[in-house]
Amino acid sequence: MLGDNTNIYPVKGYSITVELGDETSQKAAPRVSLLDEATKIVTSRLGEDRFRVAGTAEFNGENRDIRWDRIKPLIRWVERSFPDVSTAQVVPWAGLRPMTPSMMPRVGRGKLPNVFYNTGHGHLGWTLSAVTAEMVADVIMTDRSNTRLSASVP
Repeated sequence: MLGDNTNIYPVKGYSITVELGDETSQKAAPRVSLLDEATKIVTSRLGEDRFRVAGTAEFNGENRDIRWDRIKPLIRWVERSFPDVSTAQVVPWAGLRPMTPSMMPRVGRGKLPNVFYNTGHGHLGWTLSAVTAEMVADVIMTDRSNTRLSASVP
């Protein structure tokens, strides 16, 4: 509609939030974010009593259904990696992440003068979005400065 070919596709990502309801689990769960390169699983501690684990994705259109066969490996990974963390209470999640075919996000100006893009990061959205937002903000601020400058020059 805006004249730009963004080439963005929904990639369904899965994660679980492990509820750390007991003191043993709270002490056993890592407090820093982890990346298990071999399994492509990433983790985040969410406060004192929650542990997020993500690591599987699929191309499935706009489908947001949660498949148990995608959740089960995440639970097993927690049980193997952190045997003292109870997986008795796990909240599954699936969401669509915008991604380009090359996995390189679309960042910057669109064809219309007031349209800017910061999308297509896929599974690296949380990792890259802050720095790419800063890049887009720099472009916008440079445009505004140039507009003011050129308007004041006779």
